[in-house]
Amino acid sequence: MGSQDVGRAGEEFARSYVERLGYAILGCNMRFGRKEVDILAVDGDTLVVIEVKTRLTWDYGMPEEQISAAKLRSLKQIASVVSAACGGATVRVDVISIRAFGFGACGLRDANLSHIKNVIS
Repeated sequence: MGSQDVGRAGEEFARSYVERLGYAILGCNMRFGRKEVDILAVDGDTLVVIEVKTRLTWDYGMPEEQISAAKLRSLKQIASVVSAACGGATVRVDVISIRAFGFGACGLRDANLSHIKNVIS
């Protein structure tokens, strides 16, 4: 089980979380050219581009701290493309940060989630 497995488990955990919040999931791991959106959802009348970061260790800081300036620019570009494709709809970019204390056959263990809304103005 590698880091991609941990990432997929984190995305599943995040999907369950946003569905419990009442968001409608439009798609996961969606490609827009060479860029990818982990989760595209609808919250009320707002489209939400969601970046998910999952970590099992604090060695490199908190998960959300691993989002580079280049990734933020990419997310902003994706939000613009999504807005244009949906007739100028309001789009927000959120980050879901997951810190788990283990990973196994049953997925993430003792996972803590932080949801940061509207990370890009």
